[in-house]
Amino acid sequence: MNAPFDIPNLSDPIDSEWARVHLMLSISEAARTRDHLDDGFAERFDKVSALVTTARNGGSWAVLRDVLSEDHQGELTTLDVDLMSLALAPVANPALGPRIQSLQPQLASPWPGLPLIQELLMLDGGADLGLLFSSLTPTSTLVASGLIRVEGHTPQQMIRPGPALIRTMLGRDPELAPPPGASLSDRRGQWDQLVLPNETLAQLKDFAGWVENGGKVTRDWGGKQGYGPLALFSGASGTGKSFAASVLVTELARRTGHPWALYSLDLGRIMSKYVGETEANLNALLDSLEGRRAVLQIDEADGLLGKRGEVSDARDRYANLEVSHMLARFERHAGPVILTTNLRTNVDSAFLRRFQLVIDFPTPDAQARTALWRVLLPPRAPVSERVDLDLLGEAVRLSGGSIHNAATYAAVLAATEGVDLDLPHIARAVWAELTKDARQVRRSEVGFLAEFLEEAA
Repeated sequence: MNAPFDIPNLSDPIDSEWARVHLMLSISEAARTRDHLDDGFAERFDKVSALVTTARNGGSWAVLRDVLSEDHQGELTTLDVDLMSLALAPVANPALGPRIQSLQPQLASPWPGLPLIQELLMLDGGADLGLLFSSLTPTSTLVASGLIRVEGHTPQQMIRPGPALIRTMLGRDPELAPPPGASLSDRRGQWDQLVLPNETLAQLKDFAGWVENGGKVTRDWGGKQGYGPLALFSGASGTGKSFAASVLVTELARRTGHPWALYSLDLGRIMSKYVGETEANLNALLDSLEGRRAVLQIDEADGLLGKRGEVSDARDRYANLEVSHMLARFERHAGPVILTTNLRTNVDSAFLRRFQLVIDFPTPDAQARTALWRVLLPPRAPVSERVDLDLLGEAVRLSGGSIHNAATYAAVLAATEGVDLDLPHIARAVWAELTKDARQVRRSEVGFLAEFLEEAA
């Protein structure tokens, strides 16, 4: 005999849905094992069903109106809500997933298949089944709005919740593990650490506004269905493109009141020499990101979005198809993506038309370099009075990334010697940064710091 199930003390009205699914599964399990349900089961089932009805009448699913477009604002049917409840159950209460899977061994999946749905909801006859199939057609409210996904082939079709349904009803990301091919970045930044022209800063804030309010424009203002936003950050190495992405994640968390993740794409883990694998890897990555509060950053994207060339053989034809697929796939992705490039002219012009924002990161001038030195030198480091940041900004033309490296190197030198950070430390660190390119560096390139090089040796 199945163990009695006590009606839970529900902290949230929506929890009555998972209690009801638990009881429905108990009925199916008892039917398969020829076991008997306890005498009080029917009464408990009626009580839980009454709780479900009360919760639904009280608006437990009303929040879905915020994610339905104007075309799908029709009232959801009782069957629609039942289907969403069954699809969400393995996510809301993971212990229900193995039970659903054990009841449908032919599918080996925790997502409920149509035969099990028919059994659990006690759908009998052609009329009931007709309503079931009409609720799951590609043009139905549930499917067209992305609340429910239908997977598999007849007769082994099953339903699973879309990211929008999970996010809206459960208030959490659809997936917990990092998306395949990407790694989580823990770097975070603030606006006052970003030294950029006002025009660039304004565009970055526009990007954050697009992420925050794009749904409102589509849903409430009747705007055209939009995706992304997709942005291209263009500028020389070390101009702050990657750091700007970390600042945006911090800003989105502030604006939305929820933490946002920043994922960096490892191109080596998705690019493949085998036909079709790159597209499959990219699809898996973007599918996993859908519905998350996450920004995908793709550095050095020139190779990914390179210009398509003339077709001279099958390899060229496939390369062009691969680029075209990526173009279309990024365009359909419902989530913020940032691609960076050192040279905008390397990117196929067809891609540029599909970016919502193309933001240029200029090489810092003397004033910006001074501000960067001020931001990047460790704030609590003891600094010699001889260090004049204005002169330092004028003296050496370095990018923001190079100034960061030099400032850290100089601080390490001073800490190792146990003295104040001084010009010899900075001169040595700047010289090391300039000579990274394995070219002949003239002492004149470090300006007034040249006189401190011998002292630093």
